[in-house]
Amino acid sequence: MLKRTNLIYIIGLILIVSFLVSCENSEEVIKNNYYLSLSGESKNWEVDSYEVVIKPDTFSAGNGKLTMKNDKEVTSHFFSIKVHAVINGRDEVVQGKSVTVTGGEENIAQTSIGTIEGGTYFKENGDPITLKDVSDIYMIIQWQDGNQDMEERVDLYNQKEKFSF
Repeated sequence: MLKRTNLIYIIGLILIVSFLVSCENSEEVIKNNYYLSLSGESKNWEVDSYEVVIKPDTFSAGNGKLTMKNDKEVTSHFFSIKVHAVINGRDEVVQGKSVTVTGGEENIAQTSIGTIEGGTYFKENGDPITLKDVSDIYMIIQWQDGNQDMEERVDLYNQKEKFSF
């Protein structure tokens, strides 16, 4: 009877050690995954729930909502957004969207930004970037108000203001 009890304890110990080792390996897999949900505003625009996901093998951005403040309907012949990320000192356009309407106008007061996903960005040494490598994320919005071309910047993320590493 003593041998059988020892065997059960040994099998239990092996299962516990195996579980702990597999948990440790799982932690390694998700080590450098970052998810940001960003919001910001300018004089005329609000950006809400703009998402940035940084993983060792992919980079995605979007799913946000862009709304013009204090206006339910704003029409324009031209509308453009570009999202920039400053990565290791280099300003990169990570997402862009533009609409040009010929022979009419489109309501731009509320706009879904859409999403992009692709490969990740790399440091000079060949390693994938991490959140520490991203210093700023901002959006440039351009539109036409009557015959006047307009442009505003919405700051979404600044490393020095959000985190201290």
